[in-house]
Amino acid sequence: DQCLELQLFYRDCEQADTWMSAREAFLAQEDPSGDNVESLIKKHEDFDKAINTQEEKIKGLRLFAESLIKNNHYDSPAVTRKRDQILERWNGLKDALIQKRSKLGESQTLQQFSRDADEIENWMTEKFQIAQEENYRDPTNIQQKHQKQQAFEAELHANSDRIAAIIQAGNNLIENAKCGGGEAAVSARLKALNDQWDLLVKTTTEKSFRLKEANKQKSFMAAVKDLEFWLGEVEILLNSEDYGKDLASVENLLKKHSLLEADIVAHH
Repeated sequence: DQCLELQLFYRDCEQADTWMSAREAFLAQEDPSGDNVESLIKKHEDFDKAINTQEEKIKGLRLFAESLIKNNHYDSPAVTRKRDQILERWNGLKDALIQKRSKLGESQTLQQFSRDADEIENWMTEKFQIAQEENYRDPTNIQQKHQKQQAFEAELHANSDRIAAIIQAGNNLIENAKCGGGEAAVSARLKALNDQWDLLVKTTTEKSFRLKEANKQKSFMAAVKDLEFWLGEVEILLNSEDYGKDLASVENLLKKHSLLEADIVAHH
């Protein structure tokens, strides 16, 4: 019965339209720039599964329409129009899903860049506070301070690749136009990161130089102090009026004098 078949066909079309309307509304309400990107991606994964299931129903509807047309149904022109309308809407929905999924991916990458930039900025701010400390002005434990500064420099060097990776990620976003229209903001963020890193490295290098100089100065002063003490002992020996009272004591003094001469040569 052609009337019954037409009713069944329109019923299937109505169900397909209702299903697509709900999904179109879902896509229209999304904000891929919001903080809920992760949850939206999860919903899209579920959406993909639903699309695959619905694909079979759309295929069945298309085959039903083609069967009616092939059997010269009395309302074939209307069936053809409705079939084409459903298929056009279906293809449009799938295209919209792909585009929105792409934007979500861009937003996710942009948000990841922003989180990484926040984390590295906080890290550099913390390290800059340490780099600014003028502990080289106090000579107490200067050698330990110098060693600690060397470890600090090594830590900065170990994180240089991390800085470079974040900056490269930002440049990639700009070059590939994946910033959601925020290229200027990303560019400004990259400049701030570069400037902050350069300042941290410069400040650390200056502090390392000052600590190295302070350590050298302390070592020099310690050497001077040792030399002064040694000279004092030498002067005492040289000013002694003991020339020996007998052969044994004279030989003993000559040995001491020879040792003193050797010591003086060693200090020369």
